[in-house]
Amino acid sequence: MNGLLELVQKGQNLYSNFQTYDSTSFLNSKKLVGDNPYVIEQGINDSFEEYEKLLQKVYELESKYKSEYFQLRKAELSEQIRSGLHIQDSINAIYTEHKANSDFLDEDKTNGFLYKAITIFSQPKKKVVQDQKRIKELFANLEIHYSKCADLKDFQFSQSIKSNLMKIEEANKLIDKTSSDFQSKIENEYDSIDVLEFSTPDYQTDILKSLKESASLLKEKIKTDSWTNHKIASNEFKGFIKEVEKIIQEKKEYFNNENDIFTTEFKWFQFYNGLSNEAKLLVNELKGKSNWRKSFLIHYLNSMLVNSANVDLPTNDSEHIELNSTLNGLEREQLKYIREFWFSKQIDTTRDFDQRNTNLSVENLYNKRSSNRFKRLSLRQIVQYDADLFTTFFPIILTSPDVASNLFKGMNGYFDIVMFDEASQLRLEDNLPAILKGKQIVIAGDEHQMPPSNYFSKVFDGTIEDEDDLEEEDEIVVDRDNILLSCESLLDFGAELNFEKRHLDFHYRSRHPYLIDFSNYAFYNQRLKPLPNTFDYTPIKYIQVNGTFSDHINDAEAEMVLSIIENNINRLPNGEYPTLGIATFNIAQRNHIKSKILERQKFSKFEEFNAKIQELEENGMFIKNLENIQGDERDVIILSTTYGPGKDGKFAQRFGPINHSKGYKLLNVIITRAKYKVYVCSSVPEKAFMNYKDFLITEGSNNKRAVFYAYLAYSKAVSEGNNDSRIGILTALSENSTKSTSFNVGSFGELESPFEEEVYQRLVDEVGESKLIPQMKVSEFRIDIVYDPKIAGVPKIAIECDGAKYHSSREAYLHDRHRQKILESHGFVFHRIWSTNWWRNPQKETKRLIEFIRSVESRNDYNLADHSRTSFAFTDEFQMVENYVAQTTIIDTDNEIATIKSIEKKQETQAKLFKDEISLGSKVTVKYMNNGKDIKVHIVETANKNEISNGIQKISLKSPLATSILGHTVGDIVKVGNLDNFVEIIEVKN
Repeated sequence: MNGLLELVQKGQNLYSNFQTYDSTSFLNSKKLVGDNPYVIEQGINDSFEEYEKLLQKVYELESKYKSEYFQLRKAELSEQIRSGLHIQDSINAIYTEHKANSDFLDEDKTNGFLYKAITIFSQPKKKVVQDQKRIKELFANLEIHYSKCADLKDFQFSQSIKSNLMKIEEANKLIDKTSSDFQSKIENEYDSIDVLEFSTPDYQTDILKSLKESASLLKEKIKTDSWTNHKIASNEFKGFIKEVEKIIQEKKEYFNNENDIFTTEFKWFQFYNGLSNEAKLLVNELKGKSNWRKSFLIHYLNSMLVNSANVDLPTNDSEHIELNSTLNGLEREQLKYIREFWFSKQIDTTRDFDQRNTNLSVENLYNKRSSNRFKRLSLRQIVQYDADLFTTFFPIILTSPDVASNLFKGMNGYFDIVMFDEASQLRLEDNLPAILKGKQIVIAGDEHQMPPSNYFSKVFDGTIEDEDDLEEEDEIVVDRDNILLSCESLLDFGAELNFEKRHLDFHYRSRHPYLIDFSNYAFYNQRLKPLPNTFDYTPIKYIQVNGTFSDHINDAEAEMVLSIIENNINRLPNGEYPTLGIATFNIAQRNHIKSKILERQKFSKFEEFNAKIQELEENGMFIKNLENIQGDERDVIILSTTYGPGKDGKFAQRFGPINHSKGYKLLNVIITRAKYKVYVCSSVPEKAFMNYKDFLITEGSNNKRAVFYAYLAYSKAVSEGNNDSRIGILTALSENSTKSTSFNVGSFGELESPFEEEVYQRLVDEVGESKLIPQMKVSEFRIDIVYDPKIAGVPKIAIECDGAKYHSSREAYLHDRHRQKILESHGFVFHRIWSTNWWRNPQKETKRLIEFIRSVESRNDYNLADHSRTSFAFTDEFQMVENYVAQTTIIDTDNEIATIKSIEKKQETQAKLFKDEISLGSKVTVKYMNNGKDIKVHIVETANKNEISNGIQKISLKSPLATSILGHTVGDIVKVGNLDNFVEIIEVKN
């Protein structure tokens, strides 16, 4: 048994490695025997070197024979033409002799009786008749000659001497054309010849004989060596050459692969070819299985059970408990081993470094401070000095792609694994150098989250002032000849290359399923598996603010955000505030909320509010717009949807980037940032968004304003506890998705077996039905029966009815163990009832179960977090914003007004007295606070786009940057345009 398990485990390891390259293999596996792969590799290289030499010889002989063939054919044509011209010369001689005699061409006259009678007495006339006969014979001979010539046209002559003389001229023209076209003809003719099967006697030469012998030798050698599985089947020359070239090319690609495919394949076939026939049969059966050991054990143990079954069926959890204990111990030992491994490696590497570098110690290399003897080195210098030493101490490095490329420059394939996070936002061209650093690449990203965008570059360079005017980026142009060049992101790159894909289906962020259900049904095809909420509360609070959208902001919503912070965000049971994030639909609204918070900090009446803000900020509070919120998460998110009717009362339904083709990705990101609670502050008229179904149908997908309206309707339904409406919205989203699936409503289901039904009925008789939940769905899991004590701090009891087959579902044991660990971490304890025991004595098992339930209810040492008061940290009772909006100012004392005026007056006086003000013609150096970039500009009346001279860019007096900095001086920090884009004035030259 142990020997077979070792064989199976070793076989799977070797086969798994080999299977990756199985499609690229071309070698004959029967040749991969022995203990020395290098001898075999050398033999392959020697043989293929000889193949290439023979193939080159065949190329050369074929080229020579082609030239020889052309010469033979041209000689044939010349002989055919020469013989024909010889006959023509005789014809011309006779015709020339009688040219002056009209009787020669008048055959009717010469064939007459009188003319023939005269020939008896007239020698000249007799000669005319004789030469007529002779020239006709020559024409007949010429016709026969042409008919025998393969390359000349078969030409028919008539009985008329006169017409035949004219046909000779026509025949000569055709001969001239044949001569001029002959090169092309014999090239086509040669292309149709199979030189290996060519046997026409007139063209058999020594070169052709050598060509056939060399090709035969090459074919026989490849067959005899049998290094490859590819059998050369073609007897035709071109097919033969193509097959040989293919074999040679396959060999080159195989051995030039950056992975050592040969060694991997050799190890597998060395193992396989050395097995007995019985072991080979076993391995062949296991090849299609994902887990050889498990598959083998199932069949092996099943066979043993069939042949050796007895009454010793499972009756308790002792083996479960023992195995869990063993695995937990193994995990601890593994962690201990990892620590000891790296500690030992660090010692060895340090010792080796000290031996190689007598003038520099590890301590001085990593010295944080400069000294007289040793300068403080940069991180790049440290890595470049000895990268192996660095990675021994830091085997896992968290960095950006740019830094990775710079630190490990030229060290391609250095790391075992390179992982990329948020890959949907990474451009391929920016990350290729970092990709090359790893032997294996892991790309983590979400296709339904934000893609790379030029948005921020447009913001920073001041080319736009209003994000509502930002036009949608052009669609990526797909290059069908090179699809990889058209990849928008690193995530797309991985998908195009068919990287092995794994979905992270468990959703851990949201502490309530309703927070993720909208995105799950709208974008993820119900694939995500959220965990259940641990306490009852309303996860989404919808607030209809009815504010006005003017100058890109919604002041009423901003006031409502501050009201929620002030009145609804309270301390958790542990004494701390929940972490908080504020998300807006544009940058102007974000800036407006920031300015309102900063404004309150100036006044003592908001001391309590300001103290809360300070503590929240220390806890990571942020205020962001939808384009830069990806990757963040907080306990509570306050969402300001910003848009609404204008001052004229008209609702324009403009939602900035949300209305773009990738708008759903922005919405998906912004609505899934919360762990516990989302406050949705909206001014979108209810009559507009409650028609979301019409917009979904019009849009044809869950995108743009259609899905935005659906989310507002969903938020309202959750906020009001309208479950029917909530389910209706999710159903509409599910049906409207690109991969439509039916909506899965139920949290509970029917019992799966008579055994479960009997256990359930017994429990109903004992404890009643109110605390029992059959087939409870928790994330993707189902629990046979759940008993909920409904006592704070007491866990739910998962009752598993395990039959002799142990679980009727498809879950493997390891998955079941993982399942149990997750459920235990979320407040469940497990009790198993074995069918064997139940059928023997149901009363006893019922008693055991009831005793277990009572013991769980009576214990108070579970240390389960009591979440019953958590919801008090984010309450739902809110104060409408009219009270805030009605205030004309938050400054209510004469002292505060005087203080502000004094500060403003003082700053203005100092600027005028001591510093140059920026004006037309000024040359100014500014630093963008957002990205730290310095630029030099020259303010002129008008300027061409990107007009740069000596490093100074000319900008128009009316440009956003110039308009913002005019009148300011060195040291001022100025906001540019309507976006959150600030510059510090470094230098002014007038």
